[in-house]
Formats: sequence, structure tokens, C-alpha cells
Amino acid sequence: MKTKKQLKDVFSGLSALWYQATELDLSDLTKALAISPDYDLPVKVDSINLEQGDPTIDHYKVIGLPGDWVTSSEAGDIELSFRIPTKHTDVLEMAYGEGAVKKGLNVTVGEDAYTGTGLVLQQKKIDGTFIFVNENKTKLLVLTNVTLWAKPVLDQDAKGVFALDFNGSIESDGVNPDILFLEKGSAEGSGSGEANA
Repeated sequence: MKTKKQLKDVFSGLSALWYQATELDLSDLTKALAISPDYDLPVKVDSINLEQGDPTIDHYKVIGLPGDWVTSSEAGDIELSFRIPTKHTDVLEMAYGEGAVKKGLNVTVGEDAYTGTGLVLQQKKIDGTFIFVNENKTKLLVLTNVTLWAKPVLDQDAKGVFALDFNGSIESDGVNPDILFLEKGSAEGSGSGEANA
């Protein structure tokens, strides 16, 4: 029997969430993967939620028996959500597409002049790879085939900060890995992997 100490292999101490628009090609796991994040996202503390829902269990019963005759189930959906408190045009374009961000606006209010951008709230599917980084950057938890959608919010926890909420799931093909556990400098073991970030 393996002991608790032997089974300890923990990812903890989240320090960053990186985003890469391209999805990883995991069809040949013998090749080294190259991860090149596009953004180090400014995510609000305690806003990240990653969880798989409970399975749906179907109970088949027959007359005369108190328990199930046979049981089947369907896996719960993966849910990923987080909040990004920024209106930077790069993040707006990531969330809604380049055509949704209108730059170079000039507006006057009385004698005051303002410049800025406009946002068209069109629905856009955000695909890509999200990389969770631990505090000393020795371990990565990578989510592949992620699909998200964004919505604007005015965060009242900080006196009305404009933010974007991202919510979505993982589109698993049931063959290639959906979650990677990578450890810096490790070539073997349960937490092994190789990444260039």
C-alpha cells in the first residue's frame, strides 16, 4: 500500500493565468510541446473557478428489489470562470473580436473633450489554452481545448470597477489530454512534462 506521503503531488499557490490563443496539438505526445502565451491576464483574486459538475446518475430498478438493477451515468460538465478587471483594447478584442472594438472616438461633454474606444457587444467564442502558474513558476496546470464567452460587469466589490467575466468549458475529444500537469526540469513521473513558456 502506498502511503499518503508517497501519493502527495500537489499543484498549489496560483500566481498567474496565462492565455494562448492557439490550441496545443496533442495528437503526438512523443513530441515536445511549445507553449507561447499571448497574455498574462490580470485576474481578480478569488474569482477563478475550475470544477467538474456532478455526474448524472440513471437508476434502473426492477420490482421486488430495493436497490438498483443496473446503474449508468453521464459525466458532469467542466466549468471554468474568472473575472478580468480591465478595459484594455487587447482584452476587449480577445473577448469580442477585433471588429467589435471601435477606436479613435472623440466626444465632447459641455466644454470637456474625451477620447476613447467603443465596444460592440457581439457574442464571440473564445478558444485556446489557459495556463495556471504556481507561485515559484516550477509547475504549470494547462487546460487545453477551452471554450469561453465573455460578459461585461461592473464589479461593486471595488466601488464599480469595469470588468469582464469569462465563463465556459472544455471541449474534450475523449482521446487527447484535456489537462496537463507540467513540472519544470522533470522528465519522468506523474507530474512530468515539458514546456517552453
